[in-house]
Order: sequence, then structure tokens, then C-alpha cells
Amino acid sequence: MIKPKHILLAYSGGLDTSAAVHFLKKHFNCRVTAYCADLGQREDWDQLEKRALAAGADEFVLEDMKTTFVEDYIFPALKANATYERAYLLGTPLARPVIVHGMIQYSRNSDVDCLAHGCTHKGNDQVRFEMAAKYLAPDLPMIAPWRIWKMKSREDLLGYCKTHNIPIVHCTDDLLSHDENLAHITTEGEYLEDPSNEFRWEDACWITPPFQAPDRVEKTLIRFEKGIPVSLDGREMSGVDLIRQLNETGSRNGVGLQDIIENRINGLKVRGIFESPGLFILHAAHLHLEKITLSESVERIRNSLIDVYGEIVYQGLWFSEERNLIQALIDRSQQHVTGDVLMSLYKGTCHAVSVCSKASLYRQNLVSLHEGDTISVDDAAGFLNTIAMRIVAEASRRQHP
Repeated sequence: MIKPKHILLAYSGGLDTSAAVHFLKKHFNCRVTAYCADLGQREDWDQLEKRALAAGADEFVLEDMKTTFVEDYIFPALKANATYERAYLLGTPLARPVIVHGMIQYSRNSDVDCLAHGCTHKGNDQVRFEMAAKYLAPDLPMIAPWRIWKMKSREDLLGYCKTHNIPIVHCTDDLLSHDENLAHITTEGEYLEDPSNEFRWEDACWITPPFQAPDRVEKTLIRFEKGIPVSLDGREMSGVDLIRQLNETGSRNGVGLQDIIENRINGLKVRGIFESPGLFILHAAHLHLEKITLSESVERIRNSLIDVYGEIVYQGLWFSEERNLIQALIDRSQQHVTGDVLMSLYKGTCHAVSVCSKASLYRQNLVSLHEGDTISVDDAAGFLNTIAMRIVAEASRRQHP
């Protein structure tokens, strides 16, 4: 049985972790620190601290992890065009290891002897938190209140918080669950749990409904260097500011909302609404730039790893040897992915309209339908005869079995 002296709880200020602060303090009768990583979520940090302390936390710790999140997690995954099940852009799975990494660093510089999270026993995040912690600090035990307390639902949590006067921002009239960071915001629960129910646009958090978006095309020029976005419309900026700007651009044009039914790590299906305007635009632009800068063979090999990479990240294995191995190959593939992509946004649509790169493998003079460099007709005939040899052999076998 774990008998901690100092628990460090991954604290979001939401319903689950607000209840968790009080429960951990009461159940273990030890010091509890609420740890919050600023990953770009919109929060009133002063109010968040007051809620944590009112719930029973002995201390509130806030660390700015936005730059680390973007440069060390989002951009490496972007270079891989990483998605889960060919759709989900991994905004939450990329955030969880950042939080755990910050918690471990804090723990090593304090007397923390136990970690905790507020993830449910049904979902994915318990796996992501605990796998990351085992990679980075296998000596630190992890406590999950959802696997200890007797509460079974969000309604139970609301009742618990009311009974113990724990300040929360949720109410019985709004049981939707949200997770927000710089990369995306998710919406789950309540009526969305029935996939026959249509998503209500009034529940969108960031994105303007496409039918209410401006009736004009908006264009933005994105520059990449070695697969990493570095500027918008000729203006260099940090990764954090670049994603923020694209979030604003995409949101006002109705771009980047996905209604996805995914397969959880435990095999159960779940439905979520994902608003990821900046990531959505960056993925489309990056893919288009690669079309003129990667050879067919390199692109094919890289594409064969997209699903594998996405599954590794989704399953909470960011720090694993397999992810690092694939990342080395991905990084090498991006050496020439430098150039400019002009993106066009209009009422929920987003696509590249032009691309330019000094490292381009596109040769207009060779593929032109007009006057340009010619390919020898003899070389073309020889090429066709060579690649047709197998076809001829197979045809002969069919004719003379």
C-alpha cells in the first residue's frame, strides 16, 4: 500500500482534478501540490490557483511549457504528418508527455515521492500519463483517484464537490467535457455520446460555423525550413505565435473542426469533436511542400510510417525507443523540405494554391507540354521495352501454359 508524504497531482482545474485534490488530501493525509502546465489553454491562472487551494491543495505550481510543447512535440510530429487512424491530429496525446516531463523535473527538485492524475479508468489518458512516467521515473509511484474512490460518473463528482464546498466551473446543465491546449480543444460527453446525434455548432469553442464565416477567400503564406514552419506572410515568428496566428485565421474561416469516432487503446470506440485550425492548416501545407521536395521513394517510405508513428503517440509511448527510432528517419527525410506554401481558406475549406522551393525536384522544362527540354525517343522506347519484359514473360506463359 502506497503511503506518500508528498503527492504531485497533474491539475487542470476541471471537475475531475478539483475533486481529486480534495480526495487525495483526505484519503492519504499528506501534502498535495497541484501542478499545472501552461500549454496555451485559455485560463484565468489566478482563479485556477484559488480553486486548487480552496479544494485542499497545499501548493499550486504553474509552469510555462508552451515553447517546449511546440518545438519538442508538435513540430516533430508535424514533420511525420502524424495522425491517428488517418484523421486525429493528436493534440491531446502530444500534450500528455509534456505535462509528465514537467512533473518529473519538478519532483526531482523537491521532496515529491508520488505522482497522481485525474484520468478516468475508461479512457486513454491514464495510459499516456502512466507510460510516460514509467519511462522517465519508474521509481515514482502513480496514484489514480478514479481507481480508488467509489464515484462512478460526472454527476457523482458534482455531488462530491457540492458536499465538500469545492469550487468548480461545471454545472448539471453542462456536462460536456473539454480539453484545451495550444494545438486544439476537444469536446466530448453528454449528447455527443450518441453518434446518431448531430453536433450542435453552438457548442463549438473556437471555430466559426462555416456558414457564418466571411464570404471571401483568405490566403496565408507559410514558410517551412527543414519541415518546420518558421514564418507567416513573410514575417518570422516563434512556433507558439505562429500556431496562435493560424488558429485565429482558421477559426474565423470555419477551418479545422473534425467529428471523429476513434478506437481507444482499450478497444472501445469513442466520439469526440476536435477543433485544431492551426494544425489542420499546417498539415495540409506541409504535405503539399513535400510533394515537390521528396523523391517518390522517400515519400513512400515516410508514408508507410505515418500510421505507426500516430499509433505510438496515441498509445502514450512518446518516450519509447521505437518513436525515437522512427523520428530519426523522419528528421532525415526533412532535410530538403524547405520552401513556401500559399494556403487558401474559405468557409470551412483549406487547400494549397501554390508552392515554391529552391530544393524542388519538380522540373518544368522536362514535363512541360510546351517547348522545353526533350527526352530522347530512343531512350523512351528502351525504357518501355525494359519495364515491359516481365509483362511479356507473363503474357507468354498465359498463351503457352
